[in-house]
Formats: sequence, structure tokens, C-alpha cells
Amino acid sequence: MRKSVSLQRSITLSVLSIGLLSGAFGLAFAYWQTKHSLREAIGLGFQELARQSADKVGLILEKEIEWVERLSSLPQVREAVREGTRLTFDQQVLDRWKESQRPYFRSLEILDRRGRSVGGATSEDIKTRYSRQPWWPVVFEQRQLWVGELRLEEKGDGDLEVAVPIVDETGAVLGAIKAVIEKDQFLTSVLRSRIGETGHVMLIGPQGTVLACPLLPLGRHTALVGPLRDSLASGRSLPEAAWMEVLDDAHGQRGGIAGFASVALRPGIVQAERWSILVRQDPDEAYAPLRILLWKLVVFGMLVFAVVVLLRWRLGCRIVQPINALVERVQLLGQQSGKEPVTVPQSSGIVEIDTLAASFDEFTERLKSASRERERYVAELERANRELVLSEEHYRMLWDHSTDTRLLVNEGGMIQAVNRRGEIKLGAPADRLIGTKIEDVFREQDRAQLRRLLETVTVTKKELSVGEMQIPSPAGGILTMEVDLVQVENAGSPIAVMVQLSDLTEKKRLEEQLIRSERLASLSHFASMFAHDIRNPLVGIKKTLELLEQDGRRKPVAHRQWWDDMRLTIDLLLGMINDMLDVYQESYSGLPLLNSTVSVKGLVADVVQLFRSEATAKRIVFHVEMPDDDVTITADRRRVLRMLVNLIHNALKFSPYGGKITVSVHMEMRECPGYESLDTSAPFAVIQVADEGPGIAPEDIPHVFEMFGRRKDPGDIRTGRGLGLHFCRLVVAAHRGKILAENRPVGAVFSVELPMNKEAYAGHIADCRGSTAF
Repeated sequence: MRKSVSLQRSITLSVLSIGLLSGAFGLAFAYWQTKHSLREAIGLGFQELARQSADKVGLILEKEIEWVERLSSLPQVREAVREGTRLTFDQQVLDRWKESQRPYFRSLEILDRRGRSVGGATSEDIKTRYSRQPWWPVVFEQRQLWVGELRLEEKGDGDLEVAVPIVDETGAVLGAIKAVIEKDQFLTSVLRSRIGETGHVMLIGPQGTVLACPLLPLGRHTALVGPLRDSLASGRSLPEAAWMEVLDDAHGQRGGIAGFASVALRPGIVQAERWSILVRQDPDEAYAPLRILLWKLVVFGMLVFAVVVLLRWRLGCRIVQPINALVERVQLLGQQSGKEPVTVPQSSGIVEIDTLAASFDEFTERLKSASRERERYVAELERANRELVLSEEHYRMLWDHSTDTRLLVNEGGMIQAVNRRGEIKLGAPADRLIGTKIEDVFREQDRAQLRRLLETVTVTKKELSVGEMQIPSPAGGILTMEVDLVQVENAGSPIAVMVQLSDLTEKKRLEEQLIRSERLASLSHFASMFAHDIRNPLVGIKKTLELLEQDGRRKPVAHRQWWDDMRLTIDLLLGMINDMLDVYQESYSGLPLLNSTVSVKGLVADVVQLFRSEATAKRIVFHVEMPDDDVTITADRRRVLRMLVNLIHNALKFSPYGGKITVSVHMEMRECPGYESLDTSAPFAVIQVADEGPGIAPEDIPHVFEMFGRRKDPGDIRTGRGLGLHFCRLVVAAHRGKILAENRPVGAVFSVELPMNKEAYAGHIADCRGSTAF
């Protein structure tokens, strides 16, 4: 918890803080600015001194080199080198040169191209030694002047080698003059420059080593640390003159300022190493004026602080007293406890404080009025909250106990809420459904349409009745739902879409059962009347044909096949009528059989012959595959024949123009569970009818043998009434066989398996419902 502070103390601290901070920042800025200016002035001064010293060293060295050049251009020197004669300094010109330059040169040697001294003897070893010197190719091959490295001795002395080519009138190099110059002769005048007590000039080598220093012996210098040393060591190009701060100025002083400049000779002179002039001074001596300024600034700051303290006391007394009076009025207002506040008029003499007091009185009146309004508003708000809670509970009860499944879906299609009916129908708790996509609840073929409809409702903000859709049932089946989409808004802004699912599965099932029952009743009544009315005329036709057949003298031989086809057709028609009567007798509970030994080969031949004319008209070819030996079964020939007629008629109906129908017969051994008197396996006759039609939809295969089971396309004229294949199933079941339907790459194939053992039918009347699984 923050500590309470009085206003007077706060004002005091604020004024002091502002004064101290502003003063501190001002003093710090003045110190920084002064230090920066002083540092820059010192650096520029050191830089200029280093540049002047570097130029002076270069001029002195160039002067000595020019003297050697003048010596090499004398005719006496050229002649002596050309003729190989000894050169003496007895001549007046040479003697005068010798006396004037003796203090500057430690030694001087005149050599010809063979590396021997002029007028002296030489050998191959001496020539080889000179040719390996670094100056030899510079002088004799490049025809340039050469200045070698500064060689130092332990005592601090040193010298410098200089090589100058001797050139004739044509420019050919005849020889060279190699001179050794004393170090002090060209550095003494430069190293005498001093700045104060510790400021001086140094000569720096290419690796940052100190070559000459007037203050310390060479062995006592520390390593130069800083960007200058890094640039010299790495060989990077440096400006002609600059200044910078160094971490170590080679004298053990840190943070000093150094000015440097490169010693450069005129073009045409090759330097074996680059030198630099470094000017430095102890930081204490360099920044001494800054310390004096710092003390002056400290004294000035203390005076300012004293003035600020005095002004603070006067300002605090002037402001705090009226404020304290106003605080007392506020405390009196808080102690009234709803009564009229006591107004204590008091003039502070400060316009702002008096205005604040008047505003406080006005605020008191407004506060009283606002308090009454607040009490009324709070009462209304509490009543509205109670009504809202009751309304929310009511709607929550309606939501959870709705008979329809309801889900709230956001714009991304994610489920946000689900009622209890939805948890039951979808077979999952709400926490598992929330956060999943609504489209995952529906079948794959309905998901794209659902996404489009959700987008439509979101854009149009209108309720939309989708119609029927199907969702997978938790029990493994399919639920038919009527889907409605309703936009849910909050304060006029859409927040979600409510998906309402009304379960129509039971309703659809009851409707289908009702329609099926009505159709069965109508069909039963119609079939009974039809079979009863048409049976007698067909019997008369059959008898007439039999009488015509007995009168052989009046029947042409060419028409015999027609008579046979007509008789077979009438037999089938009569068999179909009898089957209809059998199927619908006793509420379709049984199908009686008249078993006999039947040739499967003969059955197939009769059915193929029956549809030969219709197949020829559509240019459809029958391909019959039979074993060499005839296959016989014990069965009701008329009913099995009718079953084959239905299968081949369906194949012919759905085959394309110019197609092929394959009818194959073969024998297989099958397991026979359920018969205690039989072996575990027995022979079965397998009859297959394959076409090249469109095949069967995968969802229709489980229902093709059901009564009134038809294709889903009602506009196809080839679709029947759903009785033929149902009759085939009854016949096969009565014979304790099996019938299957499946697709192949092109078309469909129906397979019928009938047992060949007659013991399976001894005294048996088959149950047409439930004896075999399809």
C-alpha cells in the first residue's frame, strides 16, 4: 500500500525534483559539451602538430636523398662507375661535399652494376649478396630511389639506408650509391617539439611500435592499443592526418587523445616501411581545464539549490493553506450523512482556489441530484436483472428440453453450443462436440451443400429451410433430419447461426410401412382377382393348342416351333399366376414345391430359346458356358424355370444395344451347416447370369431382393415393380439355396447356388422368410 504524503511535502519534493533534475541535466550537458569541445580542440591541435611534424621529417629526408641524387649526377661519379676506376674525394667538388655532409651520413658506398665498389675488386659472392638486397631490384630494374627500414640499436641509436641509381644521359642505370643516414640527423629537430610537460612527438613504425620518443627509452613503452594500432597492424590505408582516443598511448595512460599523420615522401621514392608521427599528452594534463570547470559548475549548482529551497517554502505556504481549508469542507460534507452540507465561505486570495471552492458548492448540489437518480436507476436495474435471470432460465429450459436437436455455429462453421437432445441424437457429450465442425456431423455428400447454405444465411441474415439431410446414427444407422438454419443476433449484430435438426427417421419409417402395407393389400386383392379371372381363358387356349397338336395332318412342319413356343409361354403364364396365388396365400407364409429331377442344361436352353427373338432384335448375343456332363438337381422345375426367366429378362432389359449376356453353369462343393443328417460339405449347382449394363448402385445392392425394391431413378422406363427379384429370392430360399447380386467391372452378375442332394428336400416345405441370409 502506498504511503500517504501531504500536499505541502509533495509540492516541496516536486519543486526540488524539478529544480535538481533540470539543474543536474543542465550541468551534465554543459560538462559534456565542454568536454566534447575541449576534446575536439585538443585532437585537432594534436592532428595539426602531427601533420606538420610528418611533413618536416619528409622534407629533411628528401633533402638528404636529393643531395645523394646530385652526387650521383656528377660526371666524375658517372665516369668512375662506367670505367670501373677508383673514385677519390681529393677533387675540390667531392671534398667540399664530403666535409658538408659528414655529420649526416654514417657511410656511403658507390657500386657498379656488378656489385663492386668503384675502383675496387669484387667477387661473385659480393655481387650475389648485393643482388639479394631489397633495394637492388628497385634501383637497377625499376630505376627508382629506395629508402630502407629504420634500424635501431639497444642504446637507442639507429640509422637508415638510402639507395639512389646512377643514370647516364640515355637513362641507363650504370650503378648505385648506397648511403647510411644517422637517425638523429633527421629526427632531432622534430622530436624536440613539446606540449606542456608531458605532450611530445613520437615516430611510430608500421606495426604500431615506437621507433623514436624523446620522453621514454624505447624498451619502456607499452603496446599501443586502439583503432590506430589495429589499422597499422592490418595494413589498411589511413588518412594523411587524423586524431582519436586510444585505450593505451604507449606510455601506460588510458583514455588519452592522440593525433597522427603518415610520413610520405615524394613520388619516385620507394619506402621499405611506412612511418607515422604520433602526438600524445597525459590525459590528466590534457583535461586539467575541464576539472577546473567542473568545480565551478558544482559551486554554481549548490547556489541554485539554495535558491530553489527558498522558493519552495514560499510557494508551499501560498498554495497549501487554501487547499487545507477546502479539505476541511470536504470532510464536513462526508460527515453530513445525507443532510444538507454546510457551506463555509472562505476566500483564499487565489483566483484558481476560489473558483475551485465555487465549483465544489455547485458539485455538491449536482451530487445530491445524481444520488437520487442513481437510487432510482439501481432499483430499476435490480428489477430488470431479476426478470433477465427468470427469462434466461426459461429459455435455457426451452433450449435443453427441446424435442429437436439445436446447435449454435459461428462464422467459421465451428459448433459453439448444443442442447441435451443434440447430445442424445449425436451420441456425444457437449464438451466433445463444441469446437468441432458442423459439417462433420453430416454425411460426406451433404457437407458441401451445408457449407454453401451456412454462407448464404450469414450473408443474407435470413432464416432458411434446407429440407431433408441424413446424418450417421451413433448406433450405426442413418438418421433423416429436416434442417433449418436461423441467424442469431445480439444487439443487431450476427453472432452465430442456429442449426435445428428435426428427426424424421421414425416418421419416414412409419410412412414407408404404411405405403408398403397399402400397396401389399392392393396388390394382394388385385392379384387374387387377376389370377382367378385369367386362369380359365388360358386353360382353354392351352387345351385348344393341344387339340391342334393332336391333329398332325392339319399342322405344317415349319410351324411346329411356333406351336412349341406358344405352349411354353402359356405354361409360364399359368405358372406365374399359380405363383402369385401361392405367394399371397396365408399372408405369404409358405411356397409349396413339386420336386423332380431337373436338367439345368435343359432349363438354360429353354430360357435362352424363349428370349432369342427379343435378343436378336437388340443384337444381343447369348454366351452359354456349360460343363461337358449335364448337371441335374432335385427341384421344382416350373419355379426354377420362372426364376431363370426373371434373371435373364432383367439382364436383357438392362443390357446395351449390341451387348452380351453370359450364362454359366458349374458345380462346386459348399459347406452345409445346419443339417445333422448330411456331411459337412455337399455339391451345389452354381448358375450365373452376367450382363454388360450399368450395374447396380452400391446403396441399392442390400435391397434388390426386397419386395418393391427398385432402382432410385424413377424416370428409367426399364425399372420394374420390384416383384421379380423378390420372387427369385423366395424360390431360392425354398430350395435351401443362396442368391447373390454384385457388380463387376462392366455390368452386374447374379449368382444362384442350389444343392444337388435330393435328401435336402425330403418332406420339406421351405420357409420363404429367413432361411438364408442375402
